[in-house]
Amino acid sequence: MFEQIGANNFKNRQHTGAYAEIEFDTYMEYKGKEEVQAITTTLHYYEKGEGEPLILIHGIGQSTYTWRKNFEALAKNYHVYVLDLPGHGFSGKPEMSYSIEEFALSLEAFMNTQKIVSAHLCAFGEATGYVLDFAEHNADRAKSIILISPIVSGGGGLLKGHGMISVFGSVACRMVVNPQNMRMALEDCYFDRTLVSDEVVTEYYNGVADKDFRVIARLCMNNYFDEDVINALGAVKCPILILVGNDDKITGGPKSEFLNLNVGNGSFLTIRNCGYLVQEEKFERTNEAIHTFLKQTAVPPY
Repeated sequence: MFEQIGANNFKNRQHTGAYAEIEFDTYMEYKGKEEVQAITTTLHYYEKGEGEPLILIHGIGQSTYTWRKNFEALAKNYHVYVLDLPGHGFSGKPEMSYSIEEFALSLEAFMNTQKIVSAHLCAFGEATGYVLDFAEHNADRAKSIILISPIVSGGGGLLKGHGMISVFGSVACRMVVNPQNMRMALEDCYFDRTLVSDEVVTEYYNGVADKDFRVIARLCMNNYFDEDVINALGAVKCPILILVGNDDKITGGPKSEFLNLNVGNGSFLTIRNCGYLVQEEKFERTNEAIHTFLKQTAVPPY
């Protein structure tokens, strides 16, 4: 169904990472019946540093690029992995539903291939659902969770009432996808619009403009059913830190629907003069907050 993406049709100049072969089982509908299907694909990732594992996970329509200002700094204190989710960046594009459960399973499979027993998990945007689903089913493998600008299907800010799950996925699904549309979307994601440089626009645009990703983006959004994840949120016992931008127009920031949920062992930090892309716009503050949280958090033994 999908053409394998490669360096010739994706312009991410930072393509110097490694690949992991992952495998997991999922349910696919065939002739009105659900059947188990084995998914085999490759995940593109970067790895650096020593210490406790910390995995950075992007949202729909993004890639490892969103962590460009966090990876090196965090790797000074942790063994950091940053990966392209299935269907994104340089990772493979398997035929699957691109549901919350499948992204969680791909994270589990990645950890298995890297022999990561447990890790701190840092998720942006829609990856909130992927990480929380993983933690619900793998309580002993999630040491702690950092959620940046968390997304729920109920929305908030510009997402609320528009049937939108993902700002970048929505750009990919437009009839016309061009750099101008991407620039306007990014300007909504930043408090300081002067930070939306030509480079940032180009990198984001190249990801969502890929013809196969436009199909994948629709699948990601159509299959983002997070009701079960939200209902089980209180059962996630590991420490959780939530970072939101005070001026986040996408989720609503401090008025985000997510902050009204029953987050078990959680705390949150609001970052001033910052929009939706907290890890990009206020990267130094983000890196500091993550390091402080992980240093001070006592993870109970399981």
